[in-house]
Amino acid sequence: MFGKYLAVTNIVGSGLLLVAGDAVTQQYERAVHKRLFDFHRSGCMFLTGLAVGPVQHAFYSHLDVYLPDSKRITAVKKIFFDQMFMSPTYIFLFFYVSSLLEGKTIKESNAEIREKFLYTWMIDCLIWPAVQYLNFRFLNPRHRVVFINVTNCMYIVLLSYIKHDWALHTQNPEIKAKIRLESIHRCPSIIDFHFKSTLTMIEINTFVT
Repeated sequence: MFGKYLAVTNIVGSGLLLVAGDAVTQQYERAVHKRLFDFHRSGCMFLTGLAVGPVQHAFYSHLDVYLPDSKRITAVKKIFFDQMFMSPTYIFLFFYVSSLLEGKTIKESNAEIREKFLYTWMIDCLIWPAVQYLNFRFLNPRHRVVFINVTNCMYIVLLSYIKHDWALHTQNPEIKAKIRLESIHRCPSIIDFHFKSTLTMIEINTFVT
């Protein structure tokens, strides 16, 4: 399963975990906003996962080829490439592909990305560096995408909420402008926190070893 069919496992797993994460969000929406469960939306999430899965598989496979060892400095390099390249690509594909599958136009999809991309990437920088340090430092490369997808299942709950419930909190133009302004001002501090959290993980690992 993790050998001959590794690519298929990673791609299908990506689709299934997007469905699982979105299902949690939909259960929240059902309880709070009295919405019915949207099976079409679940199907769109599955297809989005199938679209993103090959990109993830190829990226991490090539990353392990060019940076093959699991030394601390190598893990930091991998985190840098992951946050600067894979993370923005994943967020872009998630919003764009799912929006098109849900029937939005290209113009509407572009508008959604402009509105939500920076905020989502900032949250990504708070969550993933420490997780990826454990991933790149200690896990077997063939288990990498599976580990990311399982962790991603919790992250997808948040992504799905941002995608489908964002309008509930930003219908007021003043609130929308405030969120965008705060995102711009906080971006440098978020990046700084991103690197500090990674360095903390390295220091803990150095102490333990």
